[in-house]
Amino acid sequence: MAKILVVDRIEEDIAVCENRDNKRIFNIRLSRLPEGTREGTVLKYSFRKFTIEEQLQKEIEQRIEEKMNDIWEN
Repeated sequence: MAKILVVDRIEEDIAVCENRDNKRIFNIRLSRLPEGTREGTVLKYSFRKFTIEEQLQKEIEQRIEEKMNDIWEN
């Protein structure tokens, strides 16, 4: 079963990631992650491989932007 993780922050050569389903935190070496991984990157872990989920990342960023706009407008 695939897991969806979000990179919360990067500390030296470690990406601190949060599992979107259960909110558990994982520390993963950057060398195991796809090139271009940065804070906020959405990753899918499936079949022992990490891939960047660009579409899901855009959806999350859009929701955050909408929430921020709602806050500033009210």
